[in-house]
Amino acid sequence: MKLINTQTSQFLVEFDGDRTVIHNKFLENEMRSIGIPVPHGLRGIYEGKDCIKLEDAEFQKAFKEIYYLTAMNSNQFRWMD
Repeated sequence: MKLINTQTSQFLVEFDGDRTVIHNKFLENEMRSIGIPVPHGLRGIYEGKDCIKLEDAEFQKAFKEIYYLTAMNSNQFRWMD
């Protein structure tokens, strides 16, 4: 599964099994250091964590279910299989 910028046709993120590749270095650094903030009501789904970082097993799920839906413009970024 790949996330593509529809305006530039560049890939932003790729999920290949358990492997995650982030092609934007700024976003990669942000996901390693800060991660994805988990809303209070969803923390039970993510083992009580308030933040999911790139190294966490739940990262791909959090990226798709939280980060993509709340922080990205769905008109500009689309998932491709």
